[in-house]
Amino acid sequence: MTEKISICQVADALGPTCRLETGIAPVHPHFYTCGPVVTVSCVPNDNLTLHHALHLAEPGHVLVVSGGGSCDAALWGELMSLAASKRGLRGTIIDGAARDFWELKECAYPVFARKLTARRASKDKYGTINRDIRIGQTSVRPGDIVIADANGMLVIAADQFEDALRLAREVVAKEAHIKHEIARGRTIFDILELEKHVPQETQQTR
Repeated sequence: MTEKISICQVADALGPTCRLETGIAPVHPHFYTCGPVVTVSCVPNDNLTLHHALHLAEPGHVLVVSGGGSCDAALWGELMSLAASKRGLRGTIIDGAARDFWELKECAYPVFARKLTARRASKDKYGTINRDIRIGQTSVRPGDIVIADANGMLVIAADQFEDALRLAREVVAKEAHIKHEIARGRTIFDILELEKHVPQETQQTR
C-alpha cells in the first residue's frame, strides 16, 4: 500500500467484525507499518526464534510475534531494528516487550510492543515460525496483511486486502468531504443529517 491509511479508517470500512488489537503500541507514536505477515511464536523470555525469523524474512515482510504471554524480557531492540531495516523489512509487532526506546526512535524502523523493559531475552529455546498465532484476542495467519499505527493493529486476509483497501479509500474520501464542509462552517450533525435520528418529541421541544 503506497498511502498511509490509518487503522481507524480501515476499521470503519470493515465494520465491527474486523480483526483488531488495541493493546499493542508503537514505540514511537509516528511509527506505521503495513505488509504481509511472517508469524513468530517465541518461548517466553527467549528470542532465538525471532532471530531466526529475522534471518529468513524477505524485504517487505512484517514480523508479528507472540511472546508466549510474558513481558519480563525484551524480545527486540536496537541491533535487531538495524538488521531488519537493512534487510528491507517493514516492521515488527510484538505481543511482548521491546527495549532501547531512544535508539529505536532514532533508527526509525517501525516497532510495536506491549511494553518496554531493559531486561534482555535468552537465546536457548526454539518456538515456531509461520504457524497461526494469537496476538491478544486477534488471530494472525502467515501471509495475512497487517496494518499498525498509534491506534493499534488490524489484520486482513491477503485475498480480502484489495477490497478492504477500496472501502478504506471511500472512507478517506468521505472524511475529506466532511473536513471541507466543517471548514465552511457546517456542523457534523448537519453534514451527516443526524436530525432524522433524533426523537420527534425532542425536535418539537427545542
